[in-house]
Amino acid sequence: MSHYNIDRIRILIREGQYRITTSALQGAFALGFLDDDVLDCILHSLAETHFYKTMPAEKVPGLWQDVYKLRYDGTPVYLKLQIDFNEQSVVISFKKDDAD
Repeated sequence: MSHYNIDRIRILIREGQYRITTSALQGAFALGFLDDDVLDCILHSLAETHFYKTMPAEKVPGLWQDVYKLRYDGTPVYLKLQIDFNEQSVVISFKKDDAD
């Protein structure tokens, strides 16, 4: 079961309360996607059935990260999300799912 509610993550994104890490942007760009594609993936393609695991955040103790695996535009994606202490949705990772 995911730590964060994906509907809450979507609401925060729609309200502009989000950030995409440099690492996630680099991963998306490497796949040929732009930041708008990352948001589109979360807003329109992500489902609870794509949930893979929850893990503790390595860089910020006390936060968790939910990992999802899905196909977006035909590409297998490893997506890591969290909500930070400022109530912002954070896209931690967006990269090719090599386990696919």
